[in-house]
Amino acid sequence: MKQRYPYIPGQFPRAKESDTMENPFRPSEKYKPQIVIITALFSFIGIAFLGFVDMHLHNQYIVASFGSTAVLIYAAPKAPFSKPKNVFFSHLFSALVSLIIVWVFDAAGLFADLKWIVCGLCVMTAILVMMFTGTLHPPAGATALTVAISHITEISFLVFPLAIGLLVMMAVAYGANVLKERYSD
Repeated sequence: MKQRYPYIPGQFPRAKESDTMENPFRPSEKYKPQIVIITALFSFIGIAFLGFVDMHLHNQYIVASFGSTAVLIYAAPKAPFSKPKNVFFSHLFSALVSLIIVWVFDAAGLFADLKWIVCGLCVMTAILVMMFTGTLHPPAGATALTVAISHITEISFLVFPLAIGLLVMMAVAYGANVLKERYSD
């Protein structure tokens, strides 16, 4: 490549073609259109169904961290963080240890003044529990933070919305993965 302008001291020289950086936003793999359609359709079904149930039964069936879980289980189902064991137990363990931390600080009358410490403790403890149990799933850190920020102290949170919502999303993801296998190389 011939340089159009002469080099002027104090300016950066133009990069050679061999020095140019690869586009970091290019997908690492090529997706067939069928895979993209299945991913889009099933991720919509999983989250929309929980939102519909949440709205019509006037009970919480959806948690914000389900959004990032959806990215992993629908778009990257073969990733280590997307294993069913990781998805299900990481959220449950994170919520459980966070419920205990929030309850202890609340019972001691310290929650309001030390909410910032509670948030840090919940996420840190969730990460450690996931590491020690081999159930790493990054969205579960958001579940821990949700419990702390929302001051959740009811153990029923583990069932509604957490366990039920995760089971629904995982069942829908299973259906998506069965269909995707038909179109994979």
